[in-house]
Amino acid sequence: MLIAQFLSEFFPPKPTLTEADLPTLAGKTYFITGGAAGIGKELARMLYSANATVYIAGRSLANIEKATKEIIENPSGGMTFPQTGGRIVPLILDLGDLTTIKAAVQELEKKVTKLDMVLFNAGVMTPPVGAKTAQGYELQWGTNVVGHFLLQKLMMPLLLASAQDDEEPLRIIWVSSDGSMMSPSPDGVYWDNINNANGKLSPWNLYTQSKAGNVILAAETAQRYAPDNIITASLNPGHLKTELQRHSNTCIRRIVQATLLHDARYGALTELYAGFSSVLTKEKSGSYFIPWGREAIMAPHVKKGLENGSGGRLWELLDKETAQYQ
Repeated sequence: MLIAQFLSEFFPPKPTLTEADLPTLAGKTYFITGGAAGIGKELARMLYSANATVYIAGRSLANIEKATKEIIENPSGGMTFPQTGGRIVPLILDLGDLTTIKAAVQELEKKVTKLDMVLFNAGVMTPPVGAKTAQGYELQWGTNVVGHFLLQKLMMPLLLASAQDDEEPLRIIWVSSDGSMMSPSPDGVYWDNINNANGKLSPWNLYTQSKAGNVILAAETAQRYAPDNIITASLNPGHLKTELQRHSNTCIRRIVQATLLHDARYGALTELYAGFSSVLTKEKSGSYFIPWGREAIMAPHVKKGLENGSGGRLWELLDKETAQYQ
């Protein structure tokens, strides 16, 4: 079963939900990390074209402005309503520097009283050996997991208020990867060596750990906020041509891109499915999705770890480590 699922993620069936299926999103507000490039930008394009307000969170105002200009000049095709009511708003923060996140959330709270969906899309993949965040975390763990955990924690008052103000559950979507399937036993996390203090773990080993961390946090958030009209999902967006592979070997990258990788738009469709499909219900909160929008099996060892309390363990660890930035 898992082998068939893994292979199908390289060659997925036709998407069943696309931007053309969206209703008008006028009056709705969405929040995306890493929305200035790759699948985040493609998702922002889809939402903007459906008349939504889209907050793009990222490190560089110049990059967000460049992406905004490109989106406005080239909105999604196939829409069934006017493409004039959308709006894109930048929010500057650095997930690799925890000191920037609280101020960004405070700025967001000045502008927004209600969010309709949050997509934790930003990520780092296989950076140079030894790369670290401003606080000294291994870069992938610090950005993909710690930064997003703190961001969600600080946003939670706004998210709870938003969820209580709507009949439909507020969705928080965590972008993981099929790399989570290859994360370490027994539960996805190198608990005694999370930040590779001994230098024995490869960037790929550390990437898979961070992607398991995304799955774990999505599932734990689902458990903790089930009574509060908040639901979550994690997903593998697909094997895509994006800047995420910028640190990969150039020759290998060219070969893989030519044979196995798909356009970024398709990864955005996986996110779109998790964000809008009726398949994700309160009963299925914490589910895992694969390209281009299919409910699937998360890594069995990660699921087993969750059953044995890995979600609570990770949550408490991160809560303690980020307390001074909350």
